[in-house]
Amino acid sequence: MNARKFISVTFSTFVVALFSATCPAIAGDAPMVKVAGGSFKSGKDQKPVSVKKFQIDKFEVTNAQYKEFQKDFSVPAGKENHPVVEISYFDAEGYCKSVGKRLPTRAEWEKAARGEDGRVYPWGNEFNSANANTLESEINDTTPVGSYKNGQSPYGAMDMCGNVWEWVDGWDGTEKKYRILMGGSYFDDANKSATYSTLTSIPDDTHTFSGFRCAK
Repeated sequence: MNARKFISVTFSTFVVALFSATCPAIAGDAPMVKVAGGSFKSGKDQKPVSVKKFQIDKFEVTNAQYKEFQKDFSVPAGKENHPVVEISYFDAEGYCKSVGKRLPTRAEWEKAARGEDGRVYPWGNEFNSANANTLESEINDTTPVGSYKNGQSPYGAMDMCGNVWEWVDGWDGTEKKYRILMGGSYFDDANKSATYSTLTSIPDDTHTFSGFRCAK
């Protein structure tokens, strides 16, 4: 192999390795983390709640991933690896089904975010603006998924505090009019981005600060 060809092959290998290291896999191959079944302390009042074991996406679904599902979806320039936003509950549900998954329940999402010990944030009870994209970060926009390495949950899930609110499979109240989103966003402060924080919305509504992740 001549020197020019060797350099070309080496550079191509480096680019592929760099992309793989910085970007989560797309569509059904998205990495997931395992969450043990059993009881955990739920809500601000830390009421015991039990769930069965499950898996949940390590990252929020990205613009690049969503385009694999919706071919006419327009990815914002430079935001391929940012969480997809302006997605309704029905859009999120449809995507998860298309990759053989589902939306997590409210209890599943919360346990994946806080573990069993009732912590307020994925990393502990004290807020740290260096661990999440919230209002305190003063970014005022989404960030690439997985940007806050020290903000991971006890199970290794990323961005479960801030970045975007996430749709879950749950209703607010018995009238079944409003669906639930969890985790806060870049638009919300620390108090609204706790592991038990919720937002309600009609299921066909969309927002610039809401997205989702899948479970199975």
